Amino acid sequence: MRISSSLLAAALLGLSGSAFAQACATRDSSEQVALVLCGKNADAAELKAAGMAACKGKKVCNAWIWNDASKLPAKAPAADKDLPKTSTGAARAVWINDSQHLMELRKTH
Repeated sequence: MRISSSLLAAALLGLSGSAFAQACATRDSSEQVALVLCGKNADAAELKAAGMAACKGKKVCNAWIWNDASKLPAKAPAADKDLPKTSTGAARAVWINDSQHLMELRKTH
């Protein structure tokens, strides 16, 4: 029997499969960048699980996570530096796969 990494990550983090599926989805990815959309109410555990799933099998991968679909780029670039500044400024979090770290982004005024 084969278990998907996203369901395994969700199970390890205490999420049901349906809750995880409703919370986040990978919209596009390249070799090093993944674009993920999560619901506004997604918590840190759901963001982490989504980032892990989006970067599965990749050592160097950053999963950028947004709550607003209109802020996501249409296509994942080859590298983070090629993401539009308007998109990175609107991101909610970034999962950094090589260090296994979720960096939540906060807006300052």
